[in-house]
Amino acid sequence: MVIKTKSSFLISSYKATIKLWLLVVLICITRTNSYSQEMWGASNSNYAGQMGLELNPASIVGAPYKWEIHVLSMDAALLNNYMYLTKRSRLVRKSFAGETLEEDRITDRFTKSDKWAYSSAFLKYPGFIWVGKKYSLGFHASTRFELSAQKVPYHFAKFMKEGFEYDPLQQQNFEGDNTTMAILNWHEIGVTAGMVLTDDKTNYLTGAITLNYNYGLNAYFVNLNDFKYNSQYDSLLIVNNINLQYGYSWPDDAENGASQALQRKGKGYSTTVGFQYYKNRNESFYNPCSKQKGIPYDYKVGVSIMDIGYVKYNKNARTFKFDDLSTDWYGIDTVQLDGSATTDSVLGKEFYGVFLGARDKREFTMLTPGAINVSLDKPLGNNFYANVAIIQRLPLGKLAVKRANQVALTARYETRKFEVALPISVYEYFKPRVGLSLRYGGFIIGSDMLGPFFGLTDSYGADLFFGYSIRHFGKCGGRNKGRVKKVKIEDCFKSGK
Repeated sequence: MVIKTKSSFLISSYKATIKLWLLVVLICITRTNSYSQEMWGASNSNYAGQMGLELNPASIVGAPYKWEIHVLSMDAALLNNYMYLTKRSRLVRKSFAGETLEEDRITDRFTKSDKWAYSSAFLKYPGFIWVGKKYSLGFHASTRFELSAQKVPYHFAKFMKEGFEYDPLQQQNFEGDNTTMAILNWHEIGVTAGMVLTDDKTNYLTGAITLNYNYGLNAYFVNLNDFKYNSQYDSLLIVNNINLQYGYSWPDDAENGASQALQRKGKGYSTTVGFQYYKNRNESFYNPCSKQKGIPYDYKVGVSIMDIGYVKYNKNARTFKFDDLSTDWYGIDTVQLDGSATTDSVLGKEFYGVFLGARDKREFTMLTPGAINVSLDKPLGNNFYANVAIIQRLPLGKLAVKRANQVALTARYETRKFEVALPISVYEYFKPRVGLSLRYGGFIIGSDMLGPFFGLTDSYGADLFFGYSIRHFGKCGGRNKGRVKKVKIEDCFKSGK
């Protein structure tokens, strides 16, 4: 019940939330759930630029362009293992036609396994990358939104969807533990610096680090350590025991709530460190005066530690604690929980007997979604590549937004001007997803989950990303062009290339 009061868009309105994301995933950057910042169809390309910076900052060192001006990019996605859109729902066609999606097209996977949801969205503003022969620099600024929910018991998820009047689960004793949910929303301003560490013609090793300042906007967390309950009937919920901590730094319910959402409520720092190793790197591939014949390397291995950091919230921040408490909650079906203050008062009164009995602290620190990433990129010849990548989240603390564990296999056709990629990815080892990414010059658009768009399979999420950048490839390469200019070879030597 406590989770429902503070995250109705995640659990109690799960069905409406999934539908909303599937319909307006382009718009809902700061107010909804999402997940998949990795953009597997774009981030491992040799021309990824800013769109691969978060995955591994070393990717900009020795890149096949001289500089990049990043204009704008965006990614928004949702992934869960509970609510889904049934296949052949014709979501895209009905959306463009202004038709309503039938209610029975969105349903739940009612199994006894724990439920989870992951979500991420970002809007990246103008940035810059400069690539020198040995050193590279980058700058980026973005607004990010991350959400994670883990170990939500199946019965609790069902009650939150159907209400406590769901007869098949009434008058049964249920329990759950270690259920967590976290939301983190912040502006991120970062600087990346990298260099060539080794270059002996056979072995080419690069390293880079990104340092970020985090401007905290909004946050919310729930740690439900123990919950034993029984829904006797529609209007009586018996809570035998509850151990719960929750907190938030959130806009209140006043008319200026929208402006409050953009106010700074905390600050912090984070970092990403990465390395890339190239075997037999072909310098002619990176020379703008060459015709780029041959493969760029035998293979490339990347390793990075991502998003190690925090945001400390101390403005409009509250935490609440319930330790080994119980109650017989009569009239649960008539409780009106309108806003944070009302919810805090109702819960405090019910479990402590006083409105503010659960209040604990006025600040908290949320950890960013730390993880380790390992990737292998292999040229296959004729501009074809194969890439395999693994992301494993790091258990840095309980008060943190978590990143989904992922495995992705991506096939791509890549040239300077044009690129198409087909990623097959698995999140939390649950149901593979097929995506598609297209790049023409500096414009890229794609999705890691095509299911909702074509309706060929049941869809447990949605994802869409796009971006635009202007790149300069050097005096022989021109700006943002996919072909090499016709120049005399002696002109290249005169220019020092």
